[in-house]
Amino acid sequence: MASTTAKCESKGLKRKKDKENVDPETLQCLSSTDRPSILSDSPQVEDIDTMMKDLSNEVNLLFSNYAKTLSERSALDSLHVQKFDEILTEARSLESQIRQKKEDLRSYLTMIAKTLQR
Repeated sequence: MASTTAKCESKGLKRKKDKENVDPETLQCLSSTDRPSILSDSPQVEDIDTMMKDLSNEVNLLFSNYAKTLSERSALDSLHVQKFDEILTEARSLESQIRQKKEDLRSYLTMIAKTLQR
């Protein structure tokens, strides 16, 4: 079978001017390549069209589900970013308050130390 295919290819590449000298293998090769296409039969075309429409609908449904999932994920990520910003702002505020209290305590202790030294 493979040798027949190789012969078909080699004979298909060589063009003969005389079609009278064509052997049966070449005729077999020509007849296999000159078959009518699938699209010529109307019932099969309708089947293919409905199958393509169904596949298209499924692909569109998958894409819409994927887009919905990405949208939900994006909204969740945005919410996480907002929460993180709130936490970071609160942490900076607390840090500022703690530093202020530290300075107040330091000045208070300095005042007590000066009072005790007198």
